[in-house]
Amino acid sequence: MNILYLLNDGADASSNEWIEALARDHRVEVIDLRKKEIPYDALVDRIFASDKVISW
Repeated sequence: MNILYLLNDGADASSNEWIEALARDHRVEVIDLRKKEIPYDALVDRIFASDKVISW
């Protein structure tokens, strides 16, 4: 399963724990939206390519 994490306010202890736990059994990608490193169209493509999207 491909899981995409969208971090609105950056990573914190709680989100890091969840990400690490799910990364053991799934392919995980993390995007920190504060950094604005990804163009909007690429972000939308990654959202639709993921099986699950989790926003923190």
